[in-house]
Amino acid sequence: MIVDFHAHIGQSKIFGNRFANTKSVVEVMDRHKIDRAVLIPTASSVNTRYYEDVKEALEEFPDRFYGFFLANPREENVCDLLDMAINDYGFMGVKLHPTFMAFAADDHDLVYPIVEKARELNICVMIHSGQSPYGTPWQVGLVALDFPDVRVVMAHMGLDEIVLCDAAINMAKRAPNLYLETTGVTAEAKIALAVHEIGASRVLYGSDLPFHNPSVEMSKVKYAEISDEARNLIMGENAERLFESIG
Repeated sequence: MIVDFHAHIGQSKIFGNRFANTKSVVEVMDRHKIDRAVLIPTASSVNTRYYEDVKEALEEFPDRFYGFFLANPREENVCDLLDMAINDYGFMGVKLHPTFMAFAADDHDLVYPIVEKARELNICVMIHSGQSPYGTPWQVGLVALDFPDVRVVMAHMGLDEIVLCDAAINMAKRAPNLYLETTGVTAEAKIALAVHEIGASRVLYGSDLPFHNPSVEMSKVKYAEISDEARNLIMGENAERLFESIG
């Protein structure tokens, strides 16, 4: 079982204005033998389709996706929309993108009410990490520390900066509810380090498909110096267990 914890639908400016629809996402999944994926609307400062495309994909392929709501903290009814996505449409989590939407990941006024709502709904919270000043691993880690009963996924585990990858691992060591997702991580050695430092059970494979070739991200897990048991956990078993425990 392979579960990709980071797939997108919609138009992505950062990937050359490429557009992903349900068909193109499923085609990439099939090509790489990916059984299920966490499907997230693409984030940008102008995107207002926070759930609609994912809802349609879930209706067409209910057994292929875990739907995530894209939260814009500046929308007055963001928590009501999140509630609707979870209870009416069967979504399993919420994604926050501090960098593209220009807010601090640990902003108490903008972010914490959404995480509080996620706690009420017993769902997963995924937060983009990497760039300063909005989404550093320290900021994402603070959210996990302040909400110890919410499962927080740090997307990219610091992204392509070695120092930030180390920071992501250090924050996960302090917050046992913090998961590290591998999309765009700088090297397979950092995945191995995460497994060594926090255990394989809180590391999740992701790829940014269909905008990024999953084989590139899979190879980092494949060639990391970890056991086959750890590799199987990362590639899908951890995601399945996480979703079985929420909702």
